[in-house]
Amino acid sequence: MPDWNAVYAEKKVTNATPAEVLTINEHLLSTSGKALDYASGLAGSGTYLAAKGYQVSAWDLSATAVDKINEYAKTHELNIQAECIDLENNFPEIKNKFDLIVVSCFLHRETLRYLYDALKKEGLLFYQTFSGLPINGQGPSRESFRLRENELLGVFSDMQLLFYREDDENATGENARQGLTYFVAKK
Repeated sequence: MPDWNAVYAEKKVTNATPAEVLTINEHLLSTSGKALDYASGLAGSGTYLAAKGYQVSAWDLSATAVDKINEYAKTHELNIQAECIDLENNFPEIKNKFDLIVVSCFLHRETLRYLYDALKKEGLLFYQTFSGLPINGQGPSRESFRLRENELLGVFSDMQLLFYREDDENATGENARQGLTYFVAKK
């Protein structure tokens, strides 16, 4: 596993970008509410949502990333509160708290249903991560860190599906990203 503090030590919050699943589904966003940027990294999605009026919680394992996010939020007067949380082993027991949760490039199967529980009724889950086989060296090489075909559809079958796309090695077109899955659903 990478040393995430070392990974984020040289990176800047200003260079972090929102998850594409958010930007291509921007029409689903409201102008306020409580949002969670789950496994946030440098909170590209969190800063995007805060700029749109959301009160954002950003959770990540890296203390370096969390410190950078909190400093950036304070300096730019953004409503973001970042916390250092081990999302694989010690996540908060929260139910019905968030209007929106976004996950990008993170997969821990044992806690997927936790995301459902943390959403309020009518809450939206935006999920984007690697799937299938590695293509052109993109994403994790370990199969356990990549979604299987239609996996999120099964895990969240009790949610209303709003958007779904799996781009495999044959994906083409302007918005195609080989080896990624995009998922948006409402609780």
